[in-house]
Amino acid sequence: MNPYTNGWPTNWYQAQYNPHVYVPPSYQYPAGWYGYNSEHAPPKSKWPSLNPTLASDTTYVRYDIRKPAREGIMLSTWNQISHVPAFVAPTYEVLIISKAFPWSIVIRAPAGSVVTCGAVFDGLHEMLQKHIEDSEWAIVALDKTRREAIEKAAKSRQEKDKDKQLKRIDWLGDTPMFKGLEKDEEFAKKRHLPGSATVAETWVVRFVKQ
Repeated sequence: MNPYTNGWPTNWYQAQYNPHVYVPPSYQYPAGWYGYNSEHAPPKSKWPSLNPTLASDTTYVRYDIRKPAREGIMLSTWNQISHVPAFVAPTYEVLIISKAFPWSIVIRAPAGSVVTCGAVFDGLHEMLQKHIEDSEWAIVALDKTRREAIEKAAKSRQEKDKDKQLKRIDWLGDTPMFKGLEKDEEFAKKRHLPGSATVAETWVVRFVKQ
């Protein structure tokens, strides 16, 4: 049980992460554990179980997901949030889907740990760096507008990384900025592959233009 009424301590993200502090599995954080200041309480989210860094209605992170999280997120911010739990309750597996692309990704915590904010950012970036398969390209081959947006994004990216193959990140076109995670039960139900296992923590990721 989290001791804070809104699920997260006020100004939780302002204190420097201390790798030498052991957080017990119950996550009974003592008051002031994050060195918070009541004058800087994070805004309340529709999804209080989710870390405000990740929630689409409260995140302050501006992250171009084309870059590794350690490069795309300000270093001081990354050091503060990367090892912080992604959820109030200990969570070991998260399924992320999106209306922006056809793939899904399951993020699992290593033994003895929980899913962190850093794991979510790293997982999304790594998944979107994979090359687009022939069968995936077939989804948009006849959609001229979408196809041209992908090819335009790919051309811009290729000027920098010299990888001439299409990547999943190109699928996002001109919307590579992380907007956050949110719940959409109706979409998740339609998106779920019949016969496959369900994941309790299923979240939809959103992206916006730079």
